[in-house]
Amino acid sequence: MTKSIFFCAKCKTYTLNDKTCPNCEGRVVSPQPARFSIEKEKKYSIYRRRLLKEEMKD
Repeated sequence: MTKSIFFCAKCKTYTLNDKTCPNCEGRVVSPQPARFSIEKEKKYSIYRRRLLKEEMKD
């Protein structure tokens, strides 16, 4: 089983605990940024093009 590293938002330290920080019992979060998905952009591209087309007419 692999473990991830977590970051304590309260005392700004890193830990392997996924529930709470062992130093200050603060909340831990994942230090990695949120995943970006290009699929979401594709999903709404037809509406974006339609809006641009309407703006060009005016």
